[in-house]
Amino acid sequence: MTGNTALTIGEVIERLSEEFPDITVSKVRFLESQGLVEPGRTPSGYRQFSTGDVDLLRWVLRQQREHFLPLKVIRKVLEGTGGRVPEPDGEVDESEVSPFRERGRSRRFVGSVSVSLEELAATGGVDPTVVAQLERLGLVVGHEAGSAIVYDGEALHVVRLAARFLELGVDARHLRMFLVGAQREAGVLEQALLPRLRGDDRSRREVRAQLDELVDAGSQLREILLRRSLGRLDDQS
Repeated sequence: MTGNTALTIGEVIERLSEEFPDITVSKVRFLESQGLVEPGRTPSGYRQFSTGDVDLLRWVLRQQREHFLPLKVIRKVLEGTGGRVPEPDGEVDESEVSPFRERGRSRRFVGSVSVSLEELAATGGVDPTVVAQLERLGLVVGHEAGSAIVYDGEALHVVRLAARFLELGVDARHLRMFLVGAQREAGVLEQALLPRLRGDDRSRREVRAQLDELVDAGSQLREILLRRSLGRLDDQS
């Protein structure tokens, strides 16, 4: 614990909840168990946090929310700073660790991360039960790594998007409609493009480029039609 102010875990939640409404006692304890914050202890064993600990937790949560960083990457950064928020402004160089890059208006995965279910939940800002539900619905897919199940950058992005739906009152089970729609769309595109594959590198490159174009066009068309269908909300706002 750094600093002189002694805060209970409940007081820490109060200080963080305005920026992070979903912060819970269990999440703070999980981040502690991952070595990201080390509160002091009273003689009776109760946690005592400092204002520095609160600043550190706030930085960790921002890295998860804004940069989709896995905890092992955040931990590595903190190991290099002696457990303090990095200077000058507490940001991490995303060029080495971000699993995404911008391409037009869409995000495409260009790298990979490997995190546990608990770490995925913490990074995504949701309870582990939410991740488990998303996995049952087919929205999140885990991969075997020896005896463990790990999740990649795509799963991180899906969980973060799902968390936003949950924040705005959309039940997780309704998100399956996006999967069903995507599977139907994929079937249509496969029927259109598979006959153009001739087994050579050139045709594969051409089909890949055509697929990217159709995916982007489909995304834009979907947005136009959705906003048209939601016109009643615009009329009443």
